Amino acid sequence: MWIYRLDMKNILDFSSFLFERELPDSQGKIIVILGPPGSGKGTVTKILKNDYEFQEVKVKELMTSDPTKASKDNVVTERGMMDLLKERIKSLDLSKNIVFDGFPRTRKQSVILDKVLGEMGIGLNHAVFLDIEKDVAVNRLRKKAEKDGKKFDSAAVEEKFQDYEVRTLPVIDQYKKSRKMIEIKDLGDAEKVSEKIVKRLKIKKIASEKPEAENKKA
Repeated sequence: MWIYRLDMKNILDFSSFLFERELPDSQGKIIVILGPPGSGKGTVTKILKNDYEFQEVKVKELMTSDPTKASKDNVVTERGMMDLLKERIKSLDLSKNIVFDGFPRTRKQSVILDKVLGEMGIGLNHAVFLDIEKDVAVNRLRKKAEKDGKKFDSAAVEEKFQDYEVRTLPVIDQYKKSRKMIEIKDLGDAEKVSEKIVKRLKIKKIASEKPEAENKKA
């Protein structure tokens, strides 16, 4: 199991101007998607990737991709995490849109992300918050478990919500204080949610690669 141990020295000074830098005109949209368990973050991210050409960054996978970035006991240091993020972002086309999947989950991680982007001369455009009631989210998770043929573990789900409330809600509150938050109320459908997001971002759906149907012969 990999965990993150972050050196937060001088972090308060840095956070005084967090999220408010001017962004270059040449960069594509860079967004993070936040929300409670069952809010559809993964599904929306997939739609943005497939239908709107967003480049996806899966930070959780990055954390296990390079053991050399860890110190003893599989701890990923702050510098190690920053290096992994920077390497991944450098591999992308920064003129195109980017969405972060499952990151940041804590305020410390949000600062790390901003520091990495700042060192690269770019910045976060928006944090998208998928606002959904807990009972609706839990019901979705229950239906998903049933669909996948798995037992619904209410205790494990409750633990996830507690973790979200303690670790991630402060991140959402932090973004709300900036000019970058986009709140999307639950629309009951991931496609509608995605359409709402790209409308706010002023992004058009990519054209289908399928050739147009030939005119029917008379």
